[in-house]
Amino acid sequence: MTLEPCLNTPLSWARTGQGEFPYAAGNWLIRINDFPAEPMYTLLVDNREIGDFDDWPPCWIKP
Repeated sequence: MTLEPCLNTPLSWARTGQGEFPYAAGNWLIRINDFPAEPMYTLLVDNREIGDFDDWPPCWIKP
């Protein structure tokens, strides 16, 4: 699995209540990084890092 197709997959995210991992959609998690020293977000799927990104994809719906 690569980052680009994931960023183009429509998803509705839910809040997790965890500071480092604030959003989840099934087995997909968003990690908040040490921005600006690092990219803003990291996408994890099945606890595996898929990639880093800064801009929230328009097809992803935040809660």
